Parts: sequence; structure tokens; C-alpha cells
Amino acid sequence: MQTNKVHWAALITLIVIGIGVFFLLSLSIALALVSFVELAGGEGDPAAEMISAFSFGFLLLVLLVSGWFVLGKARGMPSADEPFAFQLPAWMRAVIPALVILVIVGGGLVTLLEAPWLNLIILPTATLLVIVAPIWLLFGVAANRIELGPRWRFFTILSLGITIGPFLMIVIEIILILIIAAIGVVYVSVAEPEIMRELRTLVDMLNTTTDESALISILTPYITNPTVIAIGLGYVAVIVPLIEELLKPLAVWFFARQISSPAQGFALGVLSGAAFALLESLNASSDGSGTWAVIVTARTGTSLLHMLTSGLVGWGITSTFAKRRIGKFFAAYFSAFLIHGIWNAAAGGIGIAALGESVGRPEWVFHYAPAFLGGLIVLAIGVTVILFAANRELRAPNFLAQAAEEKVESTA
Repeated sequence: MQTNKVHWAALITLIVIGIGVFFLLSLSIALALVSFVELAGGEGDPAAEMISAFSFGFLLLVLLVSGWFVLGKARGMPSADEPFAFQLPAWMRAVIPALVILVIVGGGLVTLLEAPWLNLIILPTATLLVIVAPIWLLFGVAANRIELGPRWRFFTILSLGITIGPFLMIVIEIILILIIAAIGVVYVSVAEPEIMRELRTLVDMLNTTTDESALISILTPYITNPTVIAIGLGYVAVIVPLIEELLKPLAVWFFARQISSPAQGFALGVLSGAAFALLESLNASSDGSGTWAVIVTARTGTSLLHMLTSGLVGWGITSTFAKRRIGKFFAAYFSAFLIHGIWNAAAGGIGIAALGESVGRPEWVFHYAPAFLGGLIVLAIGVTVILFAANRELRAPNFLAQAAEEKVESTA
């Protein structure tokens, strides 16, 4: 039986999905055309453009599927309120890792052939597989035996995690960068006018220099400056995690009063993190060079990080609204921030160490990169253990009975 009452949350979500679909469709078509042009002209990296086209196309399909379920709620269809439970077959826990490893090795070998046309054919599909499959697996682990609420709400959270959440994060981070830069310029202009003149000279040199080695030579004193390094790492390890961990589970905030339990809040938080990880990892994996295998492998760890930290915050949000325990939210938020901050600091440290050879500091690679890499590996293992442990602690043995009970309540 359909109802005539307008469901504003579903309607607004459909509008957001529609905008996202238009944007992603435009990008996919444009990037695919650019890829073919680059392949024909023998210039650029056509595989990278096609990977982006495939990635945005996949996100487009996710939004279309989500829109179908949300449309059911907007039309008042009872099926939209049926409970959703994500059950991953046990055999997939072994098959998915093996398949992903096989594809990464195969894709890596393809890139070594340095055949642009072959990269364009193989890498887009391979990238989708090695990014999406681990996220699918990790979500299956995190949501195992946890009832996820009405179907339409599940897909609303998924779609908003791909659209509104990342958009707000980008806007806020850009604004903060501009504010920090403006404050820095004002301070240097007043307190250190000589440095300001030096910076103006630097800008003029950068505008007139196109040689890569010359650019690196000009920037080396700044890249190796401890203050510059500290500011850069401070931004990615403090500011970025504070913003992202608050906004990644944006839709969980919207539905906090309707989420039935902290366990469900955790699972839906993980879903928000999975949506963000899909967007970020697919976008960051657009590389058709010999480093493709390294990049997509690293993105698995990043996806795991985003899913766990968003799950923790989702648990904290629901605990606050359902049980009036605000302390749990701050504990969860601080834990997520700390994990994310340490991860970003270690990843940023590896990036800086990798520049050592180019800026005349080759010892950075040997002195710092192993420590940062070891830290990332230990953290990835710890995050994996926490994800399994959190699900084991939170999941309900009678989750199917709870699902049936929630369905009865939603139709009453």
C-alpha cells in the first residue's frame, strides 16, 4: 500500500543523487574522450584518464542503484522500509584476497610492458576490482550479523557518503588552507618583510621556469625546511582528520535518532567510511605507470582506515542520542582522530622521505622511510584486528529476529 505523504528526506536525497549522477556522467564521458585522444596522439597517460572514467562511471552506477531504493521511499512503497542485512558468504573471505592479489600482480606486469593501449584495456577494470572488492569484504566483516535498518536509509547513507560528505570536506579544507595562508602572509609581511620579498622573488622564478630539475632546485630550501615540513604534516595529521572524522558519517548524524542501536550506528558509520573510501581510492588510483600496483595496494590500507574510524564515530553518535552518553562520542571521535592522524603523519613522512633523493637528502630514504612504513604496517594490522573485534563485540546473535521486529514497527 502506498502513502501520499511527502517524505522530504527521501526527496532531498533524490535531488542530491540527481546532481551527482549528472556530474559523474559528464566527467566519465569527458575523461573517456580525452583518453582516446591521448592514445591516438601518443601523448599523456590515456590509461589514467580511462581509469578515472571507469571509476566515475562505477560511482554513477552506485548512485543510480541507491536512487532506486530511495525513490521507493519517496513513492511510499512499503518495500523501502524492509530491513536490510548484509551477509557475506564465508567463502568470499578467502576468494576475494586471493583474487585481488592475483589482479594486482597481473596489472603490475602489464604496466611493465609499457604498452599504452594494453594499459588502457586492462587497468580500468583491474583498478575497479582491486579497490571495490576489499571494501566489499571489509564491510561484510564489519556488518556481519548486524541489522542495518530500512533499505532506503541504507542507500541514502551510501549515496550521501559519496556526494554531500566529501563535497563539504573539500570546501571546508580549502577554506582553512586559504585562511592559514592569509594569516601567514599577513604575519610575514609585518614581522619578516625580508622573507616576504624572498617569497615574491620565488613566485616570479616559478612563473618563468619550466624545467623540472630547475624547479626542484629552487624549491629545495623550502622543502627541506623543518618549519615547512612541520606545518605540512600538522595540517594532514591534525586538521584533516578533525574535519574528515566529523563529516564522513554525515548521514549517521542525520538519522541518529532513528538508528536503533550503537551496533547499527557502528555498521552504518562503516558504510559511510566505505562510501568515502570508494570515492577517494578510485580517484587516487588513476595512474597508468609502473607504480600502479603500489598505489592500488596502498589504497586498501587507506580504505580500511576510513571504514573503521567512521564506524567508531558512528557508534559514538548513536550512543549519544540513544543512551545520552556524550562521553562515548568524544572518546570515539578522539580515537578515530588519533588513528587517522597517526596514519596520515606516517604516510606523509614516507612521501617526504621519498623526495630525499631529489632534494639532496638521500639519507632520508634510509633513515626515515623504513620507520614510517613499519608504523603504517603495524597500524594497518591493529586497525584490522579492531574491526573484527568491534563486530564480534557489537553484533547480536538474534539479528534476524531484530530485523523482523523493526519491520513490524515500521509498518505499524
